[in-house]
This record gives sequence, C-alpha cells and structure tokens, in this order.
Amino acid sequence: MMTPRSLHCLSAEMASGLTVVDAFAADPAAVARQAGPASIKIAPRGRFTARDGRVFDVDPEVLVARFAADGVHLPIDLDHATVRRAAAGEAAPAVGWVTQLEPRADGLYGAVDWLDEGLRILTARTHRYISPVLQLDDTKRAIWLHSAALVAAPAVSMPAVASADPSPQEHNMPKEIALALGLSPDAGETSCLSAITTLKARVDPAVHAEALARCAQLTADLAARDKAAHDAKVAATIEGALKARKIVPAQRAAYEALCATPEGLAQVEALFETFGAALTPSRLDAQTVPAGGLTGDLATLSAEDREVMRQMGLTEDEYRKANGLTAA
Repeated sequence: MMTPRSLHCLSAEMASGLTVVDAFAADPAAVARQAGPASIKIAPRGRFTARDGRVFDVDPEVLVARFAADGVHLPIDLDHATVRRAAAGEAAPAVGWVTQLEPRADGLYGAVDWLDEGLRILTARTHRYISPVLQLDDTKRAIWLHSAALVAAPAVSMPAVASADPSPQEHNMPKEIALALGLSPDAGETSCLSAITTLKARVDPAVHAEALARCAQLTADLAARDKAAHDAKVAATIEGALKARKIVPAQRAAYEALCATPEGLAQVEALFETFGAALTPSRLDAQTVPAGGLTGDLATLSAEDREVMRQMGLTEDEYRKANGLTAA
C-alpha cells in the first residue's frame, strides 16, 4: 500500500510533509485591467519534470475530487508563507483564495478571489508566478493540493500570472475559420476544435430523413405480418371450437371480437379449454338440407336440440338460423 510522502527541498517543507512546485496560471490582460485573473492554471496535467529536476505526476481529477470532499477554500499566499512561516508560528496572511478547482485537458485550473494585497502584488509584478503546494505519494503522484503561492521564480517554465505580454495564451484561429464554424472572429483554438467535434457528430438531414422513412416502413411491414399471423390463429381457434361443438356458428362473431388482441385470443383459448361439447350429435347431422329449406319432420326440433338451446341460451329462431333450419 502506498503511503503519502513528499520530495523535500527546504526545511519548512520537510516539517510540513508537502512539496512545492511552481506552475503558471496566466491572464496577460489582468495587469492592464488592474484586476487579478479570475481563473489561473495551477499545475500541468500528467507526469512532468520541474526545472530543478524534480518529477511530479498530476491527475487534475484526483485533486478536484479531494478539494470537493474537503469543502475548504485554499489560500494563495506570498512565497509559500503558509508552509514556511505558519509552521514557525509567524504570520502568513493570504493574498487570495482558490474557491473552485476545475480539471481541463492541459492541467488543473482554479477560480480565484483576489484580495487587495494580491492585486497590489500582481500589479507591481514583483511576484509573477503561481506555485502550488502538493502532497505526493510514493510514485510522485499528487494526491492533495494544500495551497498555492505567488513567487518570483517558477520551477516550471511557463508564462506568468502577471505578464506584460498582451497576447492571449491560447492561439487564435484564422477568423474565417471561426466565422465558418458560427463562432466569434476571435475564437480560440479550443473553441474551434470543440465546434468541429460537434459538427462531426451531426447526421446529414437527408440521411436522417431516409433512416426515419425506412424505420417507418419496417414498422408497418412488421405490423402487417403480425396482424396476418394473428388473424390466421384466430380463424384456426374458432374453427377448432366449432368442429369440437364447443360453440355454435351464431357465436362466431362474438368470439372473433373477443380475439381482437393477442391478450384476448389467449383468454378465449384458455376459455375453450374449459368447454365441453355444447352440441351433441343428433339425427340432423347426417341430413342434407334441400334447396328450399327443411319441411315436415326435418323442421321439428328434437329433445336433444332443445337441450342444446337451453344450455346455450338461444331462442328457437336463433338456433334454427344457426343450424340452417327453416323458421317454425
């Protein structure tokens, strides 16, 4: 299991168990505005070697998670007074406060609330660089951001927080490219790359419309196929019940209506399983019906026929009509 440790270069750092590494976070226009940069770069991302040969490995997401868990704003002091002087009981006032950390593609950034003394120092440009105080584990991986300081000499060679160079840190793309992407003429490289990525993810409207049409056609084809299969199953179920004498022809329409949905068909099938033969064989089964209808004895219902009528709840007219008999 790895235990937190630090690379020690000063006695105060040895006592605190923290490692100091300088890194920039610049807003070149801050001096002209006489205001501190609202956001500064605190450390680069990944494994890097400082100017003095020390090696550090910074995962911004790890430091952001620790900052969020602690819920404490981090001080920005002068020359690491919080580490060096506070340990000896001396005053170590903050000149600003890191109120939020943010991981970005190129490193760890922090939102800063500058105090008046911090603004004075930035304006005077006596301390132009930002230097974080990091705690490392055995693999030189940063696990905690303790504080940061304004310093005169950085360990990592990068632009300064207070700089006289008015050019932005991020290279601007040609304004024609920015305008073509729907951005402002002075949009930076990051903004343009983000817009290009968004465009690559978009689908051509014509391709999208064609895909929707094909999807609709496939849905319609599947629905038609399912309906045909359902209708065939309903017909087979009703015919089977008629042949088994579980229902009479007069009931066919009613049961077909009940079978309109797959759920209804399943219920009717289950119901038919409980039915016995509703119609018993009678002397009419072997008879053929003349073209003019039945007369005489053939038109007379047997006791068996009347028992079926009673069981099925049919009137004599309904029963005769269902069985092709002439009306009484």
